[in-house]
Amino acid sequence: MSVDDRDKRSDKSPSASPPEQEAIADALQSETDEPLPPSAEAIAERDAASPHPVTPQGRRRRYLTRRNALIATIAASIGVVALILLLVLVYRFGYFDNYVAGQIKDTFAKYGVRAEIKDFHANFPPKTVEMLNLELYDAQTGDRLGKIDRVLVTIKVKDLYAVSLNRNIDLDDIKIEGLEAWVTFDEQGRSNFRNIRIPPPDINRRILLSYTAAHIEIISGIIHYGDERHEISGEARNLKATIEPKDPNAPLERQLHPIVLSLSNSTFTYDGRPVNNIDIQARARANETRVEVDELVLRSPVAEARLQGTMDDWRALRYQMNITSTVDLTQVSDVLQPGVALRGVGNFVGTVTGEGDRYKVDGTIQSDALAADGVRLKGLNVTAKGSGQGQSYNVNGRAVAELLTAGDFQLNTVQLVGGVMGTGSDFRWVGELRAAAARAYGTTIAGLILLDTRADLNDGLLRGSSSQLRADSLSSSGARVNGITASDLRVRSQNDVTTATVSSVKAGTVVASGANVNGVTARNVDVVSGGGVTSVVVKEVQVGATSAAGAEIGSLNIAGVRLSVRGGWIEGSTADINAGTVKLADGQAENVRLARPVFVVEPSGRYRASADLSIGGGVLGRMDLGQVQAKLVATSSEIQLNDFKADVFKGQATGNARVAIGRSGTSRIAATFSGVDIAGPLTAFAGGVVPLAGRASGRADLAFPGTDFKQASGALNTQLTAAADDNESGRIPITGEVAVLADRGLFQIQRVDLQTSATKLKASGQFSFAGDSNLQVDLNSSDASELQAVLISSGLLPDVEEQMRSYGLELADQLSFNGTLKGALSSPDIDGRVSLGSLLVNGNDLGSLSASIVTTPAELRVADGRLTETDGGGMQFTLNAPRTGVNNTTFAATLDRVNARTLIATLPLDKATREQLGDTQAGVSGQIQIAGIPDAMSGSAE
Repeated sequence: MSVDDRDKRSDKSPSASPPEQEAIADALQSETDEPLPPSAEAIAERDAASPHPVTPQGRRRRYLTRRNALIATIAASIGVVALILLLVLVYRFGYFDNYVAGQIKDTFAKYGVRAEIKDFHANFPPKTVEMLNLELYDAQTGDRLGKIDRVLVTIKVKDLYAVSLNRNIDLDDIKIEGLEAWVTFDEQGRSNFRNIRIPPPDINRRILLSYTAAHIEIISGIIHYGDERHEISGEARNLKATIEPKDPNAPLERQLHPIVLSLSNSTFTYDGRPVNNIDIQARARANETRVEVDELVLRSPVAEARLQGTMDDWRALRYQMNITSTVDLTQVSDVLQPGVALRGVGNFVGTVTGEGDRYKVDGTIQSDALAADGVRLKGLNVTAKGSGQGQSYNVNGRAVAELLTAGDFQLNTVQLVGGVMGTGSDFRWVGELRAAAARAYGTTIAGLILLDTRADLNDGLLRGSSSQLRADSLSSSGARVNGITASDLRVRSQNDVTTATVSSVKAGTVVASGANVNGVTARNVDVVSGGGVTSVVVKEVQVGATSAAGAEIGSLNIAGVRLSVRGGWIEGSTADINAGTVKLADGQAENVRLARPVFVVEPSGRYRASADLSIGGGVLGRMDLGQVQAKLVATSSEIQLNDFKADVFKGQATGNARVAIGRSGTSRIAATFSGVDIAGPLTAFAGGVVPLAGRASGRADLAFPGTDFKQASGALNTQLTAAADDNESGRIPITGEVAVLADRGLFQIQRVDLQTSATKLKASGQFSFAGDSNLQVDLNSSDASELQAVLISSGLLPDVEEQMRSYGLELADQLSFNGTLKGALSSPDIDGRVSLGSLLVNGNDLGSLSASIVTTPAELRVADGRLTETDGGGMQFTLNAPRTGVNNTTFAATLDRVNARTLIATLPLDKATREQLGDTQAGVSGQIQIAGIPDAMSGSAE
């Protein structure tokens, strides 16, 4: 029976129904590996065992024989060997390196970085990975990020041969050589790292890297930095860093990587100006979230700083830092060459704490001396506390400086207390300013205080205010203002235009050049400054009582004061000033008015003021002062009366006058006068009333230093005439002519010819009030008492007056003198011949007298003296009276029937003794000599 027949019989089971038999036949015809029904499975196994299987399932089972299994095993072994050979070839020919390098590039790509690896090599079995010439670029823009010459990584794969597709890889050692990185910002502030992103962690990754136990070392590196927006660039050179593994035995929160970092010979460039030789040394410890900075030291030619602190959380950027720094502004100026010159050294010590963009600062700034573009600070000490977030900040503190100078402006012992808050460049400051003294342009303000001061800067608009300004005093160019207060000060500045208002300014007293002002008040002060010009408008000024040079002025109300300040020059004008009555030392001026006043003040403090002066009248001494009109100019050195017209001393005067305020200046008078009562000028000259009367007409052209007219130079020509009412005034009328030339206080008499009703005087030569005089005098008078009243009793010759009073001498009847006067005019050396009709001593008429008189600084000597009594008696005498010492006057006389009463009258006896001997009547002849006059007399008589 054939196999086919057996199969066919086997296909038919006597117990199977026709449908089941059909299903078995279909299953045997299947060519897949799907499971068969049990009956079909048994038939397929029997068919496969036959020499010639007839069903598809039988033929498939025919290949899984022992022979086929042996053949398959041999083929598999050959395949494994071939696979190993293939892997070796792949490794040897770099296909494995290329694969791993590709994986690294894909990893960089996830961060947004395009990596180019010029050379990559990994040892087999995996232990070290070496990459050469690694270059990194921004994947989007292609901007260069960095490059590394060589990276050598030592790795360890845990469970390398485990039956798992997941691998844990530990990085044991990482060495980076030739690191070079670029950090740049464009003009819009965009960084070349702006497209870098951190991908989310992939928990299904088959390769997990661990670096916690790695030793990382950067052997050499350089970082290039550039910021086009802020014109900043630099290079961090000679970068070296080591990162050590964590200490596994430390508590979890203290497991930190020790880090050592250093930079040297680095540069920082600002606006094209480099700072070289910058070194940084840092020691820190860090983990994934925290950094502890043990020490960070930055050294450079311009600054040195030391930092120590912690950063608790990288993600929150929470930190606490102690900072000590020193900045050498001199080096900053020399190296960076800013637009202003900087000098000095500043120190900062303090703490900085913060989280994210929030921060707090607490510290002090100290400097012995700082200078910047003419601004100098000495002994600066700043203590401040502040906080901020982002561009917003709030700082409170106190700044004290021994000295602050800015050009001609200077503050001594200045103190600034308050707080400043703001955002970015906008800020608000509230506090107060105190300064022991402020100096500028020759002006000094002592005890300056600004209270409740506010300053706001918002979008370029600066506003400031102060409720009150106080100052103890202000001194300038010999002037002093005491008790200054100003209220409600407001300032506004924008686009180089500044406006200010002051509600009121008050000054207690003002003292200047001998002038005293009791109280000055200015109300509604408006200030506008822009384009180098400052304008000031004061609506109302009140000036209290003023006294100057013996003159007193009541209170003044001035409406409308306008000032313009340009380049330190102050120009101003006011409305007309009605001074009213001005009280003088010996009189008063009435209806004093200044029209169209203007003034200029120079940066040095010098000033010039001008106005049209008018005086309605007044009284000077015992004489009426008429109207005066002049163009008044007052400067810091002189007062000018130009084109003046004055009704003065009952006459008129016109011309120009200039009076210097200081001794170094020169005064000048060029005037024509007519009908001037000479009593006034003589009274001023003599310092007392001179009983002379006359009207003077002529011209004076004199110049003298300061107000010392006794040192005048120039010419004076005067004609004197008597007025009709001179006799009624009780004064002595005088007429004549005087012509004098003066040269620096030396007056050369061209002509002196004066006469009264009783006296004639002619003189020639020269005289001086301060130097030596040399006058030739020819005097003749029919009334010697008149001459005594004019020359001696008036105070013109005070020394002579004192001597005559001490001896009890009086003159009467005719008098003549012909001689010279030399030396000091107040006490001249006299050498001449005098004759007197009657000489009275202590009220007794001794008779007529003639003698030669010589006076010198050493003595008074009378020679060839002759006294003739009315009854015919007389004597010849000499007198020698030294002008120094006491009780050393000597007297010698030859008597010829001299009345004893006359002798007693001449003796220096007391009044009681003189009265006892007053009735003595006797003729005395002989000789007497007396020494030791007056209090130690001794002598002889024959």
